[in-house]
Amino acid sequence: MNKKTEIFDIDLMEELDYYQKPKPKKGVDQKVIIGCALGLVVIIGLLLSPIFALKNVAAEGANHYNAEQLCKMIGLNEGDNILFFGKGKAAQKLEKDPYIADAKLSMRIPDTIIIQVKERKVRGYVPYMGSYLYIDETGRVLDVQEACHEALPVVKGLAFGSFTLGEVIPVENPEALDVVLNISQLMEKYELLDLVVEIDVSNPKSIYAYVNQVQIILGDMENGDTKIRYMAEVMKTIPKEDRGTLDLSELDKPNGTVVFRYLT
Repeated sequence: MNKKTEIFDIDLMEELDYYQKPKPKKGVDQKVIIGCALGLVVIIGLLLSPIFALKNVAAEGANHYNAEQLCKMIGLNEGDNILFFGKGKAAQKLEKDPYIADAKLSMRIPDTIIIQVKERKVRGYVPYMGSYLYIDETGRVLDVQEACHEALPVVKGLAFGSFTLGEVIPVENPEALDVVLNISQLMEKYELLDLVVEIDVSNPKSIYAYVNQVQIILGDMENGDTKIRYMAEVMKTIPKEDRGTLDLSELDKPNGTVVFRYLT
């Protein structure tokens, strides 16, 4: 064989090597695929099984609503899968209710959902067109009813034309609303909310309260804490059937006194 033939043979072999089909890659074992598929089916079946069906609901922090009412508000029913129930959206739905300031849902495996709520509390009533607005300590309207269902103060003297449920009353005399909120907090502090029948804030500089059959003259609220504290102490000593006037307006002065006058 001459040189030319030898070179040709070498080139031909190199080209044959270059165009040789690549070796097929090793495929995934079918047993692995089947195993993974079966495992996935088992997991999905477990998640959807009755093991996680709702059986118990615990309501924490709820006084105005019970567990059954809360479930109805969010469409939670016995037998629902607790893993797939939309807890975040349910909390948002609850927080749209005027009585609920904050809500959170969590689960206790395997069959319990816990509903935690922080409720707003009614602190007084505001007369409105033959009904009563139930307000909290911020002046937010929580409810509208034809009657007062608890022994809480009825607030008179707030000027407003309309309101929105769940929002603070848009009063035309905000100073009067501030006085109401201040008095409400102080009365809660001194445990008077269940005693006061009526508060008149028509004139924030000359405020009146009525407890049982006693008219209480508060004046302004510049020294409100002291006045409400005195009112709490004095009212414990006056029998419910007694009628009279309790004047606390002088407590603003350095040598102010407390005066009670009986009505005959």
